[in-house]
Amino acid sequence: MEFRFQCDVKAMDLWKMAMSRIYRSWVGVVNIVFSVSVLLLTFRIWGTSGGAVRGLLVFACLLFPVIQPLAVYGRSIKQLENQPKDMELLVNAAGVRVTAGGQTQQLGWGQIRNAVKRREMIIVMSDARHGYMLSNRVLGEQKEAFFDFLCSKIKGTAA
Repeated sequence: MEFRFQCDVKAMDLWKMAMSRIYRSWVGVVNIVFSVSVLLLTFRIWGTSGGAVRGLLVFACLLFPVIQPLAVYGRSIKQLENQPKDMELLVNAAGVRVTAGGQTQQLGWGQIRNAVKRREMIIVMSDARHGYMLSNRVLGEQKEAFFDFLCSKIKGTAA
């Protein structure tokens, strides 16, 4: 079995992954608790506060629901600037061959650590911090078959 994909990562894909990671951790819990607390505080003291305090309250209310996602999106755009634009992944029984910028790298199944399936994408992890992201628009109808193939190969090397 062989799969060939042209990696087409968009800033929105990176943004979704980052926001998902934030809100699946303790940071997300702190964000939610802070946002709710600041909203309650704002409603409680709005009438008795001056202009500067109101400005700070509005900023605090917008910090996690608006400003943080915009900052994460900006970071996603910046992160994409360093990524090669013409990356292709060929996945077969031998492993994963990555071609980008005229250079080719062959990764055996022993070098692939994990495959992570999300609602919008599959990430082929080469180590704990690096991987290759394939969005649903790239995977198409092959998503399930591709993920099953990845899992069978990764489990086959663990034994």
